[in-house]
Amino acid sequence: MQLSIAEPEQSAELRDAFLHHLPQRLKTLLRRARAQSRGGWDINVLHLVQDEVANLAGACGRYGQLELGECLLALESALAPWMQAQQVPDPEAKARIDSVLDSLRPHLEPDAPAYARPVARLVTSEPAPDEPVDGYRLHETPPVAHWRNLGAADFEPQPPANDPAPPVAPAIRVPAAEGHSVYLLGADDPLLNELAMRMESRGCTVTPIEDVASLIEVLGALPPQLVVVGAAHSADLDHIGPALRAARASASHKVALLAILTDGDVAPRLRALRAGADRCLALPARPEDVLARALDLLSSEQEEPYRILIVEDDASQALFAESILRKAGMITQVLYEPIAALEELDRFQPDLLLIDLNMPGCDGLELTALIREREGYVSTPIVFLSGDPDADRQFAALDAGGDDFLSKPIRPKYLVSAVTNRVRRARASLKHARERRRRDPVTGLHERKHLLDALNERFAAAGGGVLHGGVLCIEIDGANGLRSQLGLTVLDELLADAGAFIAGHIERDEMVARFGDAGFLVLSPQRNEDGLTALAQNLRAQIARERFGSKAIPIGFSCGVCAFDAGLPEAGTVLAASERALDAARQDGSGIGVYSKLNAADSSMRAQLEAALHADAFHLIFQPIAPLVGAAEPQYQTLLRLRDSNTGELHSAAQLIPEATRAGLIGAIDDWVLRRCLALLGERERTGAQIRLFVSQSLQGWSDPARIAALRQQLPAAGIPRGNLALEFRLEDARTQMRALIDLSLGLRELGVKLSLAGVDREALAAGLLEHLPLDFIKLAPGAENIGTDLAALVQAAHEHGRQIIAPRVEDAAAAVRLCAAGVDFLQGNFVQQAGQALDYDFSSTQQ
Repeated sequence: MQLSIAEPEQSAELRDAFLHHLPQRLKTLLRRARAQSRGGWDINVLHLVQDEVANLAGACGRYGQLELGECLLALESALAPWMQAQQVPDPEAKARIDSVLDSLRPHLEPDAPAYARPVARLVTSEPAPDEPVDGYRLHETPPVAHWRNLGAADFEPQPPANDPAPPVAPAIRVPAAEGHSVYLLGADDPLLNELAMRMESRGCTVTPIEDVASLIEVLGALPPQLVVVGAAHSADLDHIGPALRAARASASHKVALLAILTDGDVAPRLRALRAGADRCLALPARPEDVLARALDLLSSEQEEPYRILIVEDDASQALFAESILRKAGMITQVLYEPIAALEELDRFQPDLLLIDLNMPGCDGLELTALIREREGYVSTPIVFLSGDPDADRQFAALDAGGDDFLSKPIRPKYLVSAVTNRVRRARASLKHARERRRRDPVTGLHERKHLLDALNERFAAAGGGVLHGGVLCIEIDGANGLRSQLGLTVLDELLADAGAFIAGHIERDEMVARFGDAGFLVLSPQRNEDGLTALAQNLRAQIARERFGSKAIPIGFSCGVCAFDAGLPEAGTVLAASERALDAARQDGSGIGVYSKLNAADSSMRAQLEAALHADAFHLIFQPIAPLVGAAEPQYQTLLRLRDSNTGELHSAAQLIPEATRAGLIGAIDDWVLRRCLALLGERERTGAQIRLFVSQSLQGWSDPARIAALRQQLPAAGIPRGNLALEFRLEDARTQMRALIDLSLGLRELGVKLSLAGVDREALAAGLLEHLPLDFIKLAPGAENIGTDLAALVQAAHEHGRQIIAPRVEDAAAAVRLCAAGVDFLQGNFVQQAGQALDYDFSSTQQ
């Protein structure tokens, strides 16, 4: 067959294109291979390197680069045995591979003129560029920066159908149109290399970029959907910012920036935000966390348009607002009759309502009150529009349930900004609430941060009291070996299957999430130490009969158990304890470690409790409960303490009560505390210095009916007036022993004893505890000042039922101000006064 004139020209063009990009392809190959040699080979990366080496070696032979081709063939030969055995190279093979990689370095900056040739072939002949020669048009020298006007397809050379060329990877690869385009700035960054592999497996087109100058150049030409800046380049964010802003202005899609920082200090975060970063992540960071942030930024681009319902009786004003918001990409619906909005809500489902304040028939205040009565629209943002300059009228609008007030005439930019910010925050809040309840539909796992949030909330709600339940820490045995043998992708698949297995063997009210590189964490609200141990035994027995992943791989579990009644004060120490128990299980080969059994010193606590009861060695200290407004009788919280006979450490009730409960001593300790408080109240009554004492008790300690009978005799015997004793029980106890608390409360009310419930949160409000329990006081869960509008709703509901609110553990003025604004009645904490043995707080100083 006769060769056409076009074919040699095309072949020359392909050769030029290959040689032009060859140095960058070698750099990428070396960077990837060197990173694996330093950190350990991954079988999936081994496949990628082998394929690239084979492609480059074949192309070098085709295009006359024989010396380089021989080096690449040597590298291919060094990798081939490990590919065939599906194993990663051993140390000896690594050294041999490194030696071959060194031989490629001279070819990175070649002197041969062919490497410097442009992609388009230069033609020096005289005919005009458009004049055909033998029926074929000639190529001309392209203008400077001509590539800025080209699309993705223009960067891909087209080989002849009968002579397919090896794939050409440009220095900065152009993303495929069907997937998300991601630029990663950071050479030889193991975290970014792993991120690249995971994102490519999810269909993203990932382009590694070596330096800031290249990133700035390509941002101006082909903006991606996402830029990830590695920690090594966090100092360059100031230079990246202007290029990013220009790319965002010219691109037809969102260009997001994820900045990985060397630390979490304010200064680098502020620098990143000023550069335009959408998310910041401080080292150390797990690849899973970085991937989650990156995918979240990519998914936000596909967000549905904002839906705005405009209620305005003035047609011109309504159309003005509608035209502005529609130009901003929002979906709008205009209603001229206020009452019609109530019928339109469920059909249109707005993200925000824009309501005129003054309308005939039903004004904005009345309409807002009607809307807020609907459960699904309690949190939907409502923005008022009005030309009324009356400040009182504007405050009334906000008090009625509005979120913002805009005065007419309003500038278009301000209107769009106000609406956008409100909807964005509302959607983020709704998304967060949904995610906390959502499990992965495939694996059944929760998000790790949501599980940790739930764990911390349980400790906050307990108010230092007894907590039921515990955590189970699980790790796959030999995970590091599996990673090297199977590769990251297969290991991820195996972990997903193992997570689904665990999720299928726990109760509906329990949570499970990934924890660590190859582990899981189970949060159980009910299982005690024995129950968690039984769960671990069952999982280990079941797992031995299962096979996981596409390769049907057998795995084993090691488990660490830590129950909440182990006496640990907060969530972080519980997690550390469960990991400590897990380490013990791995070291002794038992497979299951239990935290409470790790130290013999732990068993000495029971002996100390028994000795303290026998020798009256417990201590009581007191902390004032101060009123925020008006007069109140002096009142104090009673706090139990015990000094350790071995270490001299002063143990708090949070450490003593769990061990007392396990040892069956809680009833005796409750009785000891109550007898001391009754004696103190009687003494204060005789001296004319009456006080009220809040005494923490356990419902388990009051399970004996003889306790209430004894109290009926003790109160008059000590001469204690009605109302001076308040018994306080914990919400965690009440949830599981509601009937017992209701029965007990009836007897206490008959004796004139006040009843307080500690650790109350918004969930307790939703469960109807305020209506069903005859309480006098409600003590909030610590940190309640941070729950926003829910706090005001909780306080209002409590006041409607005649309960007074106490906020404990108030440490600073800012928290006190927020609590005061919400309508709380009393404050307790170090901000008021530190706990001590003296009962000398000046309650008159708090009265207003």
